[in-house]
Amino acid sequence: MTTGTDPHALHEQPVIVGAGVAGLMTALHFGNRPCVLVSCAEQPGIGALRSGVAAALGADDTASARAGRTLERAAGLACLETVQCITAAMGNVIDTLGRFGIPVAAGARDSGYALHAALLAAVHVRPNVTILAPAALRRLVVVDGHVRGVILDTGSRMIPLDTDAVILASGGTCGLYDDGLSPVTAIGRSLAVAARAGAALSDLELVHFHPFALSLGNTPGSGVAIPFELYGPDAILHDEQGQKLEGHTNDPAYVARAIYERRAGGHAVFLDLRKIVAAGTQNADPTLKSFLALCHARGIDPATQSLPVRPAAAFHIGGLKTEISGRTSLPGLWACGEAACNGFHGASVLHGNPLLEAVVCSRFAAEDVTGRMPVPFRDISGIHPDQSLTKGLLPVVRKSMAAAMAPTRTEETLVSALMHVSRFAEYDDVALVAELMFLSALKRNESRGAHFRADFPKPDAIARHTSFTATEAHTAVRLVGRDHPITWSPDAPTKTELFTT
Repeated sequence: MTTGTDPHALHEQPVIVGAGVAGLMTALHFGNRPCVLVSCAEQPGIGALRSGVAAALGADDTASARAGRTLERAAGLACLETVQCITAAMGNVIDTLGRFGIPVAAGARDSGYALHAALLAAVHVRPNVTILAPAALRRLVVVDGHVRGVILDTGSRMIPLDTDAVILASGGTCGLYDDGLSPVTAIGRSLAVAARAGAALSDLELVHFHPFALSLGNTPGSGVAIPFELYGPDAILHDEQGQKLEGHTNDPAYVARAIYERRAGGHAVFLDLRKIVAAGTQNADPTLKSFLALCHARGIDPATQSLPVRPAAAFHIGGLKTEISGRTSLPGLWACGEAACNGFHGASVLHGNPLLEAVVCSRFAAEDVTGRMPVPFRDISGIHPDQSLTKGLLPVVRKSMAAAMAPTRTEETLVSALMHVSRFAEYDDVALVAELMFLSALKRNESRGAHFRADFPKPDAIARHTSFTATEAHTAVRLVGRDHPITWSPDAPTKTELFTT
């Protein structure tokens, strides 16, 4: 990783925030053009949806077939033109990776981890890419309604960089949950920074929960997910008393809710894969083989025991509201990957689509940035912004997310959580992200896709998106507070306690 870089040497270069698949692909798509890649971790990680590119595409898959399945899973919230455009471009993904020196065999059972490692290696040898790590985006500098720079926090100092193009590829918010799947850095700080700068965010209430995370503890980033495709007729889902849960379905959101509600009733839930393991071992099923290797490394044997499972937040469907090009509502700001909400996924997630979307839309964003009309240079080196809290409310927010933004939600839990964290949203980035998510879930008075309201269990006749800016959110909080007066908990932290932590 590059350290000690002179900010003046990076004058007017596009800045990519995030070193996951979307960020690394964006850097590669810039070709020989200089750019800056910002990573908040020394060793960038990958999220929970780990299917590889070739495996996600499928040997017999077609663009029209994937578009049809995507629209079906989207429950009315996907944009037809966006779905068609992205699925049509997926056919070129393997060739694109090949041009970057990353060979992928069509139909092979590759790994999302392997892809990420290969992309990271490819970026490291590009002399045009300057990598700043560890560094975190703290502020977008906006002048006359256009992004003119960024303020980066390296831990030891604040670095101002002038730029008229920022691409947020920083992942989602699933690290706000104590579910153990997403990287600990995926807590939405970049979304908060963009919101404070005036960008609109959309459908933040839509979170994909993987139904089968092994229940091994609450350490974020350390969990193991059982591939959903292993859940077939020979798999048995039961509680500690041996009582089976409802029948099989191909909808992960439905299964996740069933497990969550059984666990909320005080029961443990187990997935019995012994028949699957016996048959798959004989047939050398590659998905099962990879999963068994993960289990054996942790001393778990699915061939002889049922596995304790729970739903875990795995992918944030909502994010910064963007066009298919990645352009946000704020000129000079783009987003791609999990940080973006471009109308592709709609209300739910089709297996393999998150990774393929990141690969495809990173090219769209890089091409749009390259083809834009540059704005006149502005020197921002004299700006010294206030820092948002670096830790602050994170432990408090994680408890509120678990209570209010679980697979099943209600107005009562959402309002309580909102009132608990919103008074700190002005000062703390994590609190602002949580505030926006709670408000979005309150605004969607229906159940659709990954979002389920126990008090509004049916979908509305018309599918609508939710959208908020930070200013709109602050107004909405005041209205909710007026209609739902609440007594603060005596153990809730004060602003003074937060700033002195």
